[in-house]
Amino acid sequence: MKILVISDSHNVILDSQIEDIKKEGQFELLIHCGDKYNDADKFAEKLHIERVLSVPGNCDYSVIGMEPTIIQEIEGKKFVITHGHLHNVKFSLHSLKSLAKKNKADIVLYGHTHHSRNEIIDRILFFNPGSTIFPKDGRASFGVLEITPDSLDSRIVPLEN
Repeated sequence: MKILVISDSHNVILDSQIEDIKKEGQFELLIHCGDKYNDADKFAEKLHIERVLSVPGNCDYSVIGMEPTIIQEIEGKKFVITHGHLHNVKFSLHSLKSLAKKNKADIVLYGHTHHSRNEIIDRILFFNPGSTIFPKDGRASFGVLEITPDSLDSRIVPLEN
């Protein structure tokens, strides 16, 4: 399964972003880690992705009834998906690590920092795709996860335009 991971798009979807993402091929799932979670459906429509998961972030105001965290198995891997603001990820991953361990997660997807991260800590993948529009680490980006029965490939892809 090929998964597109986006975060912190803040209501800005540029044609150039869509073209850059299309260079990665077709995706089966889009996951948006918040700040503006409703952009997920807009990206999915433009990229012809039928399956979408999204969580609200601290800049999402109409979130009544939305869960701030999704815990779900996808392709045999246990995911924790959250924006990160409720776990103070700008300062530390301690709270997020505790949540991941409590839920026996294989993969934690989060945003909020606008800094990309692709790191395995204590056999758990902590993956932040960065921001598609307002990066704080130099370059706008998105993430790609590819899961097969035998492997997990994760990468951060810079947006060219």
